[in-house]
Amino acid sequence: MYLRTLAIAGLAVAAIPLAGCGTKLNADTSCESFLKAGQQQQDEGVSSVAADLHAGNAVTPLGRPNINYICANHPDMTLGDAVRATG
Repeated sequence: MYLRTLAIAGLAVAAIPLAGCGTKLNADTSCESFLKAGQQQQDEGVSSVAADLHAGNAVTPLGRPNINYICANHPDMTLGDAVRATG
């Protein structure tokens, strides 16, 4: 019984880093969810949304950090709205 419990606990801990990996950020993603995502997932989401919305300024060295700034101040906004606001 002890080994079974230990094995289940080990699997649960091992699965924690994988949580959310399959979720892609899109224009409808809330800023709150965007800010909770990892850096790589954020970058990929911004690049994808910016390409879809033809908002090239969002992926520039000054535009990309602006997405996080906008989202931090408006967590109920969508990622698409934040990208549009950046350009």
